[in-house]
Amino acid sequence: MDKINCVIIEDEIPAAEELSYIISKHESINVVGIAYDGKSGIEIIKRKKPNAVFLDINMPVKNGIEVAEVVKEFNDSIDIIFVTAYEKYAVTAYEIYALDYVLKPFVDDRINITINRLINKWHKAKNEVEKIPNMLNKIIDKIDKDKKLLKKIPCEKNGKIVLVNVKDIYYCYIQDDKTYVKTKNDKHIVGYNLCHLEEKTNFFRCHRSYLVNMDNIKEFYSWFNGTYKLVMNDEQKSEIPISRNNVRKLKEYFEI
Repeated sequence: MDKINCVIIEDEIPAAEELSYIISKHESINVVGIAYDGKSGIEIIKRKKPNAVFLDINMPVKNGIEVAEVVKEFNDSIDIIFVTAYEKYAVTAYEIYALDYVLKPFVDDRINITINRLINKWHKAKNEVEKIPNMLNKIIDKIDKDKKLLKKIPCEKNGKIVLVNVKDIYYCYIQDDKTYVKTKNDKHIVGYNLCHLEEKTNFFRCHRSYLVNMDNIKEFYSWFNGTYKLVMNDEQKSEIPISRNNVRKLKEYFEI
């Protein structure tokens, strides 16, 4: 397995060095940067693009919760591991999908549990991504060519009706009680609801608010608490959630 790159953001230098030393004992993980305040930490994350961040909460300039929110907006796939002396932030931490919450002072055995959890997650995600090409071929083979499916969908754009080819749609979604279709670099309002679109396109219903065109998926990965995320092949590399209830359907499609 390729090494997992991580960044440490910790305002106490001895604590940062101790944590880096414990992590360095694991050959599968590489510390690519250390920052001693939240603002510098965000800059390192954007520059180094790590897989995981070990993040203190009480820090100058930007606290750890604020940093985590920025990180998740920047790249939702980056795993957050909070390392702090305070238990009171635990609920907030898990609300922003932290992988773990470790209390100071650091204990090797407890850090090792976190690291093993991180390694297992990334190892599983890598294996799943490598299976995608064959899986997508199986999905395409299952499409019933005899169904009367739509080839074009009428949509509204700037007061005009435009006909969008189904093959050019990456996903459909609901926002503010309106239904949209997303193309490679644009979006359009559509008059159909998601249920109707599902019947007429054979798109995959991955979430109550999303349909995805399986031909336009780039990759997918295990995300949080039994859920997954799809990464689309549009210009924005949009990430679409797969609800826990639909993970089973996804695995049935892929025969995994």
